[in-house]
Amino acid sequence: MKRIFFWLVLVLSLIPGMLFAQKDKTKTIVEETVTDSVTIITTTVVEKEAFFTNGFWHNWELSVGLGPHAYVGENDYKVKHYYELVAPAIDVLLTKWASPSIAISFGTTISKFKGLYQSKDNDGSTLTWYQANYKTDEFYYDADPIWAYQQLKRQKALYMELYALAHVDLRSVFGGYDPSRFYTINMFIGGGLMLGFDKGGTVMSGAFNTGFINKFRLNDYWRIMLAVRGALVADDFDGEMYVAEPSMAHREKNYKMDVDFGITAGISVFIDKQRSQWTPASRTTEIVHRSDLGGTTDTIVIREVDTITKVQIPQFWFHIVFQVDKWDISNKEKVNLRAIADAIKSTPGVRYLVCGYADMQTASPEHNMMLSQKRSKAVFDFLVDECGVDPEILVLDYKGGVDYMFYQEKELSRCVLITTIVE
Repeated sequence: MKRIFFWLVLVLSLIPGMLFAQKDKTKTIVEETVTDSVTIITTTVVEKEAFFTNGFWHNWELSVGLGPHAYVGENDYKVKHYYELVAPAIDVLLTKWASPSIAISFGTTISKFKGLYQSKDNDGSTLTWYQANYKTDEFYYDADPIWAYQQLKRQKALYMELYALAHVDLRSVFGGYDPSRFYTINMFIGGGLMLGFDKGGTVMSGAFNTGFINKFRLNDYWRIMLAVRGALVADDFDGEMYVAEPSMAHREKNYKMDVDFGITAGISVFIDKQRSQWTPASRTTEIVHRSDLGGTTDTIVIREVDTITKVQIPQFWFHIVFQVDKWDISNKEKVNLRAIADAIKSTPGVRYLVCGYADMQTASPEHNMMLSQKRSKAVFDFLVDECGVDPEILVLDYKGGVDYMFYQEKELSRCVLITTIVE
């Protein structure tokens, strides 16, 4: 038992170090936009979040699985075929994700014993039964003849475990946060209470759990789950504390723990899921203005190169929303744009990025790219033609379809963002 607690403390002590190590990881994204008059190359450096704080009711995950489990006690290894120990089990797990990497869960496993017990001592006398009573009085005749003196009998009973587990998503820890990742694996450790339902009532015992859960992403909310779990259980939970031997000294040396292990497959679903976000570190946009030489269409020279940096917290930040599959500006947003135009004209020497977006869940990538381009152009034209903004201080860009920009509302991704550019 001391060894179990040693390894438990060791694993728990490594988790904070793994999480903090993630903070040093960054990712560079290079995007290029080509129009008739300008090429815009955007380089974005982002930092992978180690922690994501969310409300108590957000990011709960419910998992249900079915599969084979086996309980192995003192005499169970004497069966002729190990599949005789296997029984169906159901796992139910409710998990709260505090960040993309760490979670705590509460769950239950329900299965049954299908093993053997020793009914006779070495001298042929009836063996004293300890604590539980899972006996069936059904002799087992397939065991090796060397165990005949023990008169092995079958053991059957329903049992349940209630447990609390701490989870670490290994893909997020070592590979960074990625909500679109198809495959993830998380390791868990924890403790629980075993309940055995014998003929005389309920038997209780402690257990130490560990294992892995493999998940395969179907969409933002649903996962296919394959779990491998093992538990160390107090030695006398199955009613036997030792294999009967001639001396008490040998019995004490023979003392060991029982094992419960199994594999379950099923599904999991997120309840009120919220995504973590990339932390922006820096963004640099290189704008290359082009013109044709000599009336030809295939000769292009660089006329001007401007390098500008978008600060992490802009001086101004505006959000213009569009209807699904539309790029017409509503009257409500026109009112907002007139106020935005006044703010832009009141900041001489500052340039602004007008960038269009679309909702990636609604249409194809090609269609979304067209939508985002037309939306940014519509806002650009309105600011210039209707509001008198100098076109030289506006930089036009579009990114196509994006995933949930704000508050898990795909409608808010159908937009144009206007942000300041600091030279």
